[in-house]
Amino acid sequence: MKRRRTTAVLLGAALSVAVLVTPAGAQPTQTGVSTTYQLNARHNGSMVDTAVGAPPLSQKWSRDLGGSVSYPVVADGRVFATAVSPDGYGTTLYGMDADSGNDAWKPIDLGGTFRWSALAYGGGRLYAQNYDGVLTAFDPATGKEIWHVTLPGQYSFTSPPTFAGGIVYTGGAGSGGTLYAVDAASGSMLWTQPVANGDNSSPAVTADGVYVSYACEQTYAFAPKSGNPVWHHETECSGGGGRTPVVADGGVWIRDDAGMTPSVLNAADGKVRGTYEAASGSPAPAFDGHQGYFVDGGVLQERHSRTLAPRWTFEGDGRISTAPIVVNGYVYVGSRTGRLWALNGATGQSVWSTDVGAPINEPDEHNVSQPLAGLGAGGGLVVVPATNLLVAYGK
Repeated sequence: MKRRRTTAVLLGAALSVAVLVTPAGAQPTQTGVSTTYQLNARHNGSMVDTAVGAPPLSQKWSRDLGGSVSYPVVADGRVFATAVSPDGYGTTLYGMDADSGNDAWKPIDLGGTFRWSALAYGGGRLYAQNYDGVLTAFDPATGKEIWHVTLPGQYSFTSPPTFAGGIVYTGGAGSGGTLYAVDAASGSMLWTQPVANGDNSSPAVTADGVYVSYACEQTYAFAPKSGNPVWHHETECSGGGGRTPVVADGGVWIRDDAGMTPSVLNAADGKVRGTYEAASGSPAPAFDGHQGYFVDGGVLQERHSRTLAPRWTFEGDGRISTAPIVVNGYVYVGSRTGRLWALNGATGQSVWSTDVGAPINEPDEHNVSQPLAGLGAGGGLVVVPATNLLVAYGK
């Protein structure tokens, strides 16, 4: 089921045992744990994991999960992912041993009206959310349910959850939109706030703000603990849907979905800092310090995060599809042809590539017929969802 497309305007120029959520202008520190889409609460695709050796890497295992596979979360010696259930209805949660890829516990039916679900991790718990707004906390070691809550007031849930500071943040839509903050230990509701639409935008979280972005650049910042509004960036157009923002180098990088030039907003006040080139449907950029990595038109380009000057371009096979991630200074991207590359982040030189064995899908943020796809890493592994396969690489 495809979500609706919307109009746009052109503007001018996580906290866990192993994740530190730092102020908006500082760089994140993450060691060996991925907590959500694009690795961390900022969604900036950046990770330091000394257990992941320099490429070339070797395939450690491959699993066919029988349906389209989500972005993986890697923590506690496990790899977690959801996949479209083999019978074609709802999704299934898998917890796999990171060393072998074997099931660590029996797969769990997450239910849901559509074939969408998403994961987050933090505070020693795994969190899964389905399309119907059922948010469930699991023990990652055993798969046992700890609590679940049905998020109130909405009926369409397509925003992957984010864990930070003992709170799970997510959004819902259907009747307007709502941003939710849920106590990660108990499942109790801490606060809610109305937003323009509530679709598709996984909250990006720092110590200073919870950021969500919807069509026509409707972007909000809220105080993480209280939910009090901090700022609201809006334009003169309106529409539904959203896309996951990225917080990096003091900016909130937003992407509208109608082919217009996306903006970079100041994280502190929401004012437009500039714009950057990205075609409609381009995946989220990744950042490593001042180095930004952008996939646009099937190629990867490195740009300075302040000047946006391009410094190198990698074309690959011209069909690069994934949102990039950066692990220990190496940039990983995948292609619709099933090719995975590791590049030197400073020079753009390809240092390794491999055939994963199936097409690596783009992160379609407007499609509820499958879970959101994306690369993952942690615990010494780089993990790739490739259509129905989940493939792990390491030393």
